[in-house]
Amino acid sequence: MEIANVFAYLHVGFPRPIVYAYISALQFLLDEHYVPKLVDFSCAECIPEGQTQIKDAQVRGFIGFMAPEQFNGVLNESCDVYGFGALLFEVLTGQWIHNLVRSNEMKDEDFKSSSETKDNYEDQELSYKTKEKYWLCNFVKKINEDNRFIELVDPIIAEDVLCPEIEQQVKVFAQLAVKCQSFSAEDRPTMIDVAKQCLKQLYLSSTS
Repeated sequence: MEIANVFAYLHVGFPRPIVYAYISALQFLLDEHYVPKLVDFSCAECIPEGQTQIKDAQVRGFIGFMAPEQFNGVLNESCDVYGFGALLFEVLTGQWIHNLVRSNEMKDEDFKSSSETKDNYEDQELSYKTKEKYWLCNFVKKINEDNRFIELVDPIIAEDVLCPEIEQQVKVFAQLAVKCQSFSAEDRPTMIDVAKQCLKQLYLSSTS
């Protein structure tokens, strides 16, 4: 919830929205009270006045945390939402999102392969990373459709998934992660909506 509030503040707390654009678990430090502190704003950018996004932005970030549109040089608040979804998956599964991708077989039919893609990504390494990103989106969609959330839960968390109430909370948590990682930016919630959802889940956990 605290991390969600940080990004929500960056998006709405200033005259121009600030896009962090470099989300990963490595970008947070915990103080003595385990309160997360966001560090390294070297890649953060303000959206120009009167605009809704940054075009021709430098492609940078961590695989698994970068929204599909970032590979086309588009940067806006929704990109942070996508990265936050990856962070939720890491918390839920206890795995680095990159390892989660690597640990599952990637099939060619899951990749987007078109002349348009080749034109956009002349660099071979970047093209591979883009294919990996499309595969992750398909993987997220698949576990959502197959209702396989509990199979992916970190064993430490799964030990507590005993009663129907807690299991339901875990599913809602996973569904929020899936929603944040929607392939289309228009289908993702805002960070304010995400923060409200996290607050709601925290309340439900405290009253269970």
